[in-house]
Amino acid sequence: MRAYGLLGILWLVWLLGLLGDSYARNLAVSLSNFVGAYALWRVAVLSPVILRVALSGLATGLVFLGIGDLLFTYNEATGLDTRAIREGIYLVGVTLLLLMGSLLPFRMERQGLYPLGFALRLALLAGLGGVLLSALTTLIRPLSLVELIYAVVAFYLTLLFAQQTPVLAGGRIGRYLQEVVWALVLGSLARVVYVLGGVPPAQWSIVAYDVLWMASMSVLLLGTIRAPRNL
Repeated sequence: MRAYGLLGILWLVWLLGLLGDSYARNLAVSLSNFVGAYALWRVAVLSPVILRVALSGLATGLVFLGIGDLLFTYNEATGLDTRAIREGIYLVGVTLLLLMGSLLPFRMERQGLYPLGFALRLALLAGLGGVLLSALTTLIRPLSLVELIYAVVAFYLTLLFAQQTPVLAGGRIGRYLQEVVWALVLGSLARVVYVLGGVPPAQWSIVAYDVLWMASMSVLLLGTIRAPRNL
């Protein structure tokens, strides 16, 4: 019940921010990162040992993104420049998400959730697609080196997670982790919207990013409510 209340407060704060106070909207999105991190840490505790490093690493990556988003919100509210600090923090968070997101399907394959060799094919296809889609994005709008790196990671992770949704094995762990993977798809897709929209000034992309990202964190948290005590 507390989880529903927490999500309700975050979405209410975001909606109020959308209607008139961008600082409140940014704060809600920032705090949702920590909600998602808590959910992933809880999943890690409930999961088999072989999956815990990847899931805990994803949670830690979300914490770094949350800290970076809080610094951005502080920058917007006070006018003090936090760009230099938060760019380094964002980079650490994105690196963790990239490494742990790539590790997860290999660990799930070893757990018997995927057929042998599936994780490698998954990573290769996602990597090729990420590079090609990022190259096409540069034709739509110019990207700096940092933006290009973020674009490659966003496209790669979206393709990586999206390919996993229909093939998870059954059983309690398979059914539950499918919810986790869907949440990760939403989160990665939010980052793709961020890149394609050119935030700022594209207002539509700001709203779309917020909704997708907070929906992703909400799915992660709500999934922990339904999760069995031991996967």
